[in-house]
Amino acid sequence: MRGLFLTTIIASMAINIGLYAQEEEMVQEKPKIELSVVYEKTFDDTVVDVIFDTATVSIEEAKQMGWKEGALTIEDKAKGKVLVSYPKVVFVSRGRELGWYVPESQGSSYYVKELRFYDKYSRLQRKLDIRFEEGFEFIHLSPQKKYILVSKMPSEYNPEYSGGSLYDCVGKRIWEIAGPTPIAVSDEGYAVAAHLDWQVPPNPGGDFYIYDSEGKLISTIENPDKNKTSPLFGEYSKDGDYAVISFHAGTVPPTIFLLITKEGKILWQKELPENSFPGRSEEIDILPNKGIGVTNAFFINWQGNLKWKYSLNLGGNKGCIFSQDEMRFYVYTTYGYLYSFDVYSGSIIWEHREPWSPQGIPRLIDKVPWFVEMQEQAQYIVVKGAITNWTSWHSSKVFLFDSRTGELKIEIEYPDKKIFLSSHNGIIFVIDAANNKVEGLKIEEE
Repeated sequence: MRGLFLTTIIASMAINIGLYAQEEEMVQEKPKIELSVVYEKTFDDTVVDVIFDTATVSIEEAKQMGWKEGALTIEDKAKGKVLVSYPKVVFVSRGRELGWYVPESQGSSYYVKELRFYDKYSRLQRKLDIRFEEGFEFIHLSPQKKYILVSKMPSEYNPEYSGGSLYDCVGKRIWEIAGPTPIAVSDEGYAVAAHLDWQVPPNPGGDFYIYDSEGKLISTIENPDKNKTSPLFGEYSKDGDYAVISFHAGTVPPTIFLLITKEGKILWQKELPENSFPGRSEEIDILPNKGIGVTNAFFINWQGNLKWKYSLNLGGNKGCIFSQDEMRFYVYTTYGYLYSFDVYSGSIIWEHREPWSPQGIPRLIDKVPWFVEMQEQAQYIVVKGAITNWTSWHSSKVFLFDSRTGELKIEIEYPDKKIFLSSHNGIIFVIDAANNKVEGLKIEEE
């Protein structure tokens, strides 16, 4: 478990002694935080996402790969070798104007035209076309990005378009199914699939299907309320042993969550009669052997009991993650709110609200940084803001918060740039889609 850093201010207030005597005020300054660029790499085409891997290379090789002097420690130089990250899989844009909603821009074949697989020396090993002509395809990644699932999504123009293929991290196809459509994959290659309906809301009915690492159907999870709900969502825990699946009734309640083993055994079923879950992967997180958190916000423990619930009553999209020490649950909203909850009590530890954040009835606001991505990096929360001109995304901003106190430590503006965030091996990577470039940022305290 990583240690948590808490900035403290120790101040000695001036004390009067006698009529004129006075001690000097003593103030301990806060550590200065900087985000230093320690890596740069430029690509020939617009890149919207990157899967990184690590390799041990010589100091000279690291510099040739794009790593700067600031990334190297005294120990690295003494050994003459260093462990570095490198782009292993690159998601190449189709050339359309990118939207601020991250999963679509990084996963839909409307925006992504191909995946390119590289070795540590940036030599192209393989290409994978993401098809668009027959129908939409969508890219799903396993929790630790060991597997890539390419799913065929039905549409109004091709409602029977279904099925999908599983690839490993070097671009080799592991299995393919003609239908149903797989929608989640584990780091062992197990998958959750369903016959999806393109309509909104979808027609009720339909079940979930579980496939093993060889693409063999091993279990069927029947819909508990086929007159109201349809299969919507699946997500595997980071250890790959469990998955959370949900049935829903479109844009209205109820939502039914199930926790299953990777083989499809149902551990519990929980119906939320007053809640509608949108089925977006960023709006749920799984804490293996502890519970699941959803951005309404609420926490369901590993036994299926609803332990607490906090109604945010805020519009816009939301996202959530558990802290690395498993004690806190972070939630952001598009409209500039950021919360830290105690996992077990549901109490708010801290709350941040941007000066422009709406109160009461949400409204559409332009020229402000909508919160659309969030990551935990050591003792910090990294949030990306997408600045829009009503609906068109044109600039970006990165915020760095102290994860323990919620204090905003630093913010960096990216005018006229559309960026995406990634993190690997302790480095924050900024994917600059406007300039076909990836920067690696290192958090430094002075």
